[in-house]
Amino acid sequence: MLLRITLSCFLLLNAFFAFSQENKIDPLEKITPNETELEEVVVVDSRFEIKRSQSGKNVIKISEKELRDFQGNSLSELLQTYGGINIIGSRSAAGQNLNFSIRGGRNRQVLILIDGVRVSDPSRIDNDFDLNYLNLSDIVSIEIVKGAASTLYGSSASTGVVNITTKKSNKALEFSVGSVVGSHQAANESFDKFSYLSNYLNLSGTRKKLTYKFNIANQNINGMSSVSNGDELDRFNRSNIGVQFGRDGASFDWNLSYNKAHIASDYDNVFPVEDSDFVLITDLERFSWSSSYSYSKGSINATFGIQNTDRDFQDSYPRYLEASNLMLDVYNKYIFKERLYAIVGYTHQNSSYEGVPSVSQNDVYFNLVYLSSYGFNLNAGTRLNKHETYGDHLTYSFNPSYSFNLANENRLKLFSSLSSAFIPPSLYQLYDFYSGNLELKPEENTTFELGTEWSDNKNTKASLVVFRRTENPTLVYDFSTYRYGNSESELTYKGVEFEYQNKLFNLVDLRFNYTYNETTGGNLINLPKHAASGILDYDVHDRFHVNTSIQHIGTRASLSDLELEAYTLVDLKLTHTFLNQRLNAFLILSNLFDAEYIEIENFSTQGRNFRVGLIFTF
Repeated sequence: MLLRITLSCFLLLNAFFAFSQENKIDPLEKITPNETELEEVVVVDSRFEIKRSQSGKNVIKISEKELRDFQGNSLSELLQTYGGINIIGSRSAAGQNLNFSIRGGRNRQVLILIDGVRVSDPSRIDNDFDLNYLNLSDIVSIEIVKGAASTLYGSSASTGVVNITTKKSNKALEFSVGSVVGSHQAANESFDKFSYLSNYLNLSGTRKKLTYKFNIANQNINGMSSVSNGDELDRFNRSNIGVQFGRDGASFDWNLSYNKAHIASDYDNVFPVEDSDFVLITDLERFSWSSSYSYSKGSINATFGIQNTDRDFQDSYPRYLEASNLMLDVYNKYIFKERLYAIVGYTHQNSSYEGVPSVSQNDVYFNLVYLSSYGFNLNAGTRLNKHETYGDHLTYSFNPSYSFNLANENRLKLFSSLSSAFIPPSLYQLYDFYSGNLELKPEENTTFELGTEWSDNKNTKASLVVFRRTENPTLVYDFSTYRYGNSESELTYKGVEFEYQNKLFNLVDLRFNYTYNETTGGNLINLPKHAASGILDYDVHDRFHVNTSIQHIGTRASLSDLELEAYTLVDLKLTHTFLNQRLNAFLILSNLFDAEYIEIENFSTQGRNFRVGLIFTF
């Protein structure tokens, strides 16, 4: 049925635009620097640099400026402000397990890439990646594509892909150092102590096409109990260190990086909910390599990554877990003609943690991008997932779109997509002593979306997307047996996303989004049906900047079927620059009106807090 709907939309749109020759857009011979300044370029949905108007998705692209405006906050707090994204735990005590949800999905359905390399921890329940490891000051841009993207990116790319790009400099030498101090406390508490401290240093540069970078960071938070009825303060300490080398050659580029993160985090007892002196010590090592060899008709690309994670749980049931994830992706990008692009690739992944059998997966995939001269574009492909345990599973994507010019240089894009995804059970879900189940079947789902995006030549954009995702079977936790299992029937998630972005009077950047989610038979625990957020950036003058964030989270169901009340949070950030914009001083007031609310039942949430920071760049 969904395939027939998609094909019908495609045929109707093709007939309409065949008679709309006066609205032709200029052919894309090659994206030039001038063109990229006029129209945003996106990569994540096709792996080719194409104009936003030619993309068949509503891609979220977080720029360096937006990241700079959120310095002093966490990555999860930033991502929470975008439509369709909920990071449960972003407003809880530091170190809380973060549930990354896109369109009602869960961690296992969101794929995280860092510099194009997949990252995950096989010892975690969902074989996912903990955002608490990352330092926002080392990130230069983020691209997010929502919906199934398993054809290009493999398993776990079911509800979205988040591609995080870290900083590197094109200057001979660049030095940046920053420090933030503040509070970290629950509502109705006075500012009587400094409990938040974060510092970082980045050193990077380029010499004779050789790039290098060294970064170090530390964050120490000691201001809240993890549980809502607790009095004991739970500390969170994270340290990061990283080195990176690369070369930008005429035909061969490569990049090599090593990063290490150490986290010591206190946590409390959950059964029963009470203060406890439990500690989790985590060490993560990430090694990655990426390279690209360009030839006349395209390029051969390779990414390789290893993540080794050690987790030491010091509680009533102490355990020590060692996990490793290895990923290799080799693909050829080929240009048949000026408007026809193809990717053929191979992916290998191996996941393991101590005490259980390792598992590997080998995939081959093909993807095609066609950009017509009259506004019709197509992104389609397929992937054969060859899992060591679960055999062969085929996924596909079909993503047509039309883009055409309106009056006054306005542009309208209509797009649709039908795509599938495959997610094997994690090692934890299979082999955990208490809740594992060796009879689990892999999750398979299909996503359909239909949307439109309007834009002008002044960076004003508005989009509306409807989506529907079916999961059959899906992976669930059975509270009657306290084990993981599969759903007995098909589950459905559907909703609407609206986003608007505008620049007012050349001084104010406005960003607003609204998301509606509902499910039939599925699980929206801790996730709202209605969510909205707005960001207002105001350049008072060239040295003083005001950033205001408003987030509304609607009512939600808790694990115990209690309805959690809706809440609205307002954050304010004031930034002033000195020394020819080399020194930034800022003040953050989060939860400005000290609202009391519940993010996760029985766990504490942050009240009004402040942070003061200085960032010096040379």
